[in-house]
Amino acid sequence: MPEFLSLSMAQINPKVGDIEGNLKRIKDFWEKADSQSHMVIFPELSLCGYPPEDLLLRLDFIQKCHKALEELLDFSTKRESLAVIGMPYYDGDLYNALVLLGGGKVLGIYKKTFLPNYSVFDEKRYFRAGGEPFILEVEGLRLGFSICEDIWHPDGWERFYALSGCQVLININASPYYKGKHEFKENFLKARAEDNIAYVVYVNMVGGQDELVFDGRSMVIDPEGRILARAKAFEEDLLTVSLDINMVRRKRLFDLRLRERKVEEKNRLEIYYLPKREKMPPRVEEGPKEEEELYKAITLAIRDYVEKNGFERVALGLSGGIDSSLVACLAVDSLGRERVVGVFMPSEFTSKESREDVYSLVESLGIELLEYPIESLYKAYLQAFDSKDLTVAEENLQARIRANILFYLSNRYGWLVLSTSNKSEIAVGYGTIYGDMAGGFAPIKDLYKTMVYRLAQYRNSIRPDIPQRVLTKPPSAELRPNQTDQDTLPSYEVLDRILMLYIEEGLDLKAIVCQGFEEEMVRRVLTMLKRAEYKRKQAPVGPKLTKRAFGKDWRVPITNGF
Repeated sequence: MPEFLSLSMAQINPKVGDIEGNLKRIKDFWEKADSQSHMVIFPELSLCGYPPEDLLLRLDFIQKCHKALEELLDFSTKRESLAVIGMPYYDGDLYNALVLLGGGKVLGIYKKTFLPNYSVFDEKRYFRAGGEPFILEVEGLRLGFSICEDIWHPDGWERFYALSGCQVLININASPYYKGKHEFKENFLKARAEDNIAYVVYVNMVGGQDELVFDGRSMVIDPEGRILARAKAFEEDLLTVSLDINMVRRKRLFDLRLRERKVEEKNRLEIYYLPKREKMPPRVEEGPKEEEELYKAITLAIRDYVEKNGFERVALGLSGGIDSSLVACLAVDSLGRERVVGVFMPSEFTSKESREDVYSLVESLGIELLEYPIESLYKAYLQAFDSKDLTVAEENLQARIRANILFYLSNRYGWLVLSTSNKSEIAVGYGTIYGDMAGGFAPIKDLYKTMVYRLAQYRNSIRPDIPQRVLTKPPSAELRPNQTDQDTLPSYEVLDRILMLYIEEGLDLKAIVCQGFEEEMVRRVLTMLKRAEYKRKQAPVGPKLTKRAFGKDWRVPITNGF
């Protein structure tokens, strides 16, 4: 029996629907890992990208995935290692499947048993659930396979695999990121490894896909619950690790839990050959801290949305405020300064300080700046409407004029417009529909205003491009004289806490008040939140960064009497 098993975690960034491109990426990673690995493991649905959504309802899409599998089978004849591929598999029903292949053959297929249908997931819309385990035995080693949700489910296969003698539990994933999830996930997987006295091999996808961000951080956890290997965060990575199988054997000799009973074996494939490989030293990548983690998630989301959709450049309105300043930095750090265009559209209400802050930011970042004063356009509208007063309608008119300019540039030059709205504003409707809320992608859509300030301070700690005054002056839309956000809203520290308790924790009005907030204030915030639903439904897509974002996992009706 071999003393170690070398596995390669191929943490790739696929593009949904680009089956040919994903196939090439899989081949490239497999080829790189082949000489040092017994098995190369790719993420869930890596052949087609995740989530493919209604592409799965197209027969030609499924057929193309199967044709790509045939190409991989041919490719496998030239490789010594085995490979685990995630793909939609059709055999009369459609499954979210894991395919084990090597030597020109499909050696086994595992079909995902527990299909998630909550939060951002809709897998029951497309797939039939599998119902059988899959075990690979090779030279006395046993490996059990599962897909994403299977390992989280209390009735998952991990205990069955351990009782069947599996020393290695392999779980392939397309697990989206949100703040705080990684720590929870890592602790959970450590418990799975300890409980089953087995190695847990967790292989995750990386990349941005519309509103989802996949953070990678594939890992191997040993039978004592220690991190043996961890791949990079928010980057592609190929990490090969050698597992000391004797460690499992020794520990199980001293633990009767897995010796008291065995289970009836099912779906066991036995092969008899492992190529010789050198033992690989472990590598554990340190994870980023909270602000750095969020910043990397957003830059990856921007980069992939722009690149995968074929945009050359992005444009955004610069106001001299904190939101647009942060988005400008994020765009530059994602794409490079030459691909970012700032657009300054001052009005009679724009302060001298805001102008100075815009020009200071632009000079420091080194991006192109276009300036289009809106005063003449604004006055033409007022004259056309015979408007003499400055009401909310006139304020919003300014925002819509600016949006028209941005989308003219987008239409004229093919640029992607980045919205600069944050989660606090979107939650309570403090923004103009078809105005400052408009855009093709909204990078900070799921960042509360207080977190916007924290991220801006984090970015300035690396390179102080954002003028210090932007971090300290009262936030203002500058749509009327002497305006500040707090003319309409509570302080953002208070507002954001109320919103978090309601949106992410699910507390009701009474429970939020019990947290120490004034009832009248809470009631006003929740009323604004409800009334803004129609705006949120029309807001651009942006990356999910919190446990519950305004997108796939926020499905509240617009017409709503509750």
